[in-house]
Amino acid sequence: MIKAIHSKPDHWLSTYPPETIRSLTQVGYAGFRWATLVDPFWNAYYLSLVLSIADKIESVRVSEAASTVFSYRFHWQNADAKIFKDSTWVDFRKQCLTLSETYPVVVQTDISDFYPRIYHHRIENALQRLPGVGDQPKRVMDLLKQFSQNVSYGLPVGGPASRILAELSLDGVDKLLIRRGVRFCRYADDYAIFCSDKAEAYRTLVFLSEKLANEGLVLQKKKTRILSAQEFRETAQLLDPAEAANALASEEQKLLSISLRFDPYSPTAEEDYEELKGAIQDLDIIGILGREIAKTTIDSAVAKQAVQAILVLDPAQQQQAVGMLLDGDNVMTLAPVFVAVMRVVRDVYASSAADARARIDEALCKLWTERSPLLSVEVNLSYFIRALAGDQIQQKEEILIKIFEDSANPMIRRMVILVMAKWSCHYWLSDAKLKYGGMSIFERRAFIIASYFLGDEGKHWRDHVKSSWSEAELLTRDWFSTRFQTNRSVPV
Repeated sequence: MIKAIHSKPDHWLSTYPPETIRSLTQVGYAGFRWATLVDPFWNAYYLSLVLSIADKIESVRVSEAASTVFSYRFHWQNADAKIFKDSTWVDFRKQCLTLSETYPVVVQTDISDFYPRIYHHRIENALQRLPGVGDQPKRVMDLLKQFSQNVSYGLPVGGPASRILAELSLDGVDKLLIRRGVRFCRYADDYAIFCSDKAEAYRTLVFLSEKLANEGLVLQKKKTRILSAQEFRETAQLLDPAEAANALASEEQKLLSISLRFDPYSPTAEEDYEELKGAIQDLDIIGILGREIAKTTIDSAVAKQAVQAILVLDPAQQQQAVGMLLDGDNVMTLAPVFVAVMRVVRDVYASSAADARARIDEALCKLWTERSPLLSVEVNLSYFIRALAGDQIQQKEEILIKIFEDSANPMIRRMVILVMAKWSCHYWLSDAKLKYGGMSIFERRAFIIASYFLGDEGKHWRDHVKSSWSEAELLTRDWFSTRFQTNRSVPV
């Protein structure tokens, strides 16, 4: 299908324009931003276009060897289909601490609403300057225009294609800073600038603000600070990574130094997992979580790492940790990492005994019945639905039916359809098929999958409506029909 789109892009854009869903996602405790869910077929095409020129984009960026720009360095790894090098936020922070030993003043700042403010014309010009890219820039820009509904700025937030383009959009500013002799580090929209005195820091901040303004971007006033190097180190090192052998390091610092990435397909997967498990078991993860929860404001990096580390604890500790996470008051304290909490709860649930699953179900249902305000955030709600999708019980069915009836968000409604299919809720699916004509494309595709759990009724329904299906819907049917013969699980 991607090849078909590529061969006749204008035809596909006019007859089957990409649909998007904008949903609120949480940032910190009281901040929110829009996340964009793009039609998966168009999103795959968008990614394929950008990947086809990503090596050209990487070739014009500031050299990785300069230890200046750490974010999303493109390096295709065919063996495991990775797009980016393993350069991380931790590498960025370590370099910042190193430079703070040389420079007495540090500027910390970041760009306000970065992705939604990126000008399309700037992206287009930068793409057209790349060598040997053919008409790919035009194709990319045609898609961005559709995604933004003809507004001339903004990239879809969250995907690797947008990350690559966003890095290109800042490359000019990076080079202007370097040519001016500014020593800085950048990770995505976060800057740390290293200066000889406060006067230089102020002048550099003005310079950066002017250059970003030329790109239609502004710095966040509340997050812009000029610090002494000592102040910077004191605040940074409080929760910066430290080697486990460092006796003076806090458990939080040691936790941040551990990479929780685990490749189950590695030839040394078993040894890697045991090594990771050993490193985590040397730390008091329950204690770290307890200390974070006891705060008025958590450190998101520490809390997220501690939550993810639960997955390598023993079963009894996992249940204790999940019980802490799902306490109503604790959940509110952990609001900035709610999505990570729901992911871990779901994974722990899947490996738990029946009695433990029942306790988790009870705690999840309590979040709903007590009307946790976190569930009013659409992305939070979507991960809550995934966590609910374990065992089928009446109370969870009632919750999902209520969510479906009250929500106008196609992403949320689609997920409810898939969970009800997973549970083979014939009574609900049979009734929902009467509303198929008014569903969004996201819901329609989900219901095509769900119809296979209606047996003959579903088959007759598909035969009746298939003449109205788009190629994407026919492809959805063909894919799941083949899968259903050997694998009846539902992709929730």
